[in-house]
Amino acid sequence: MSDEQDEKPAEGQEGTVCPVCGAPLLHEKCKVVCRSPTCVYRIVFNCAEF
Repeated sequence: MSDEQDEKPAEGQEGTVCPVCGAPLLHEKCKVVCRSPTCVYRIVFNCAEF
């Protein structure tokens, strides 16, 4: 098994994109993040915001 299980598109928000660069967002544990080269690892939402 790989660690890719923890990195998946934001659930229930198919097609959700970063408000800064427009890249797809990833759901990681208790955060929704953008890992594009522009944002690197910008936290877009944390568990308190969903």
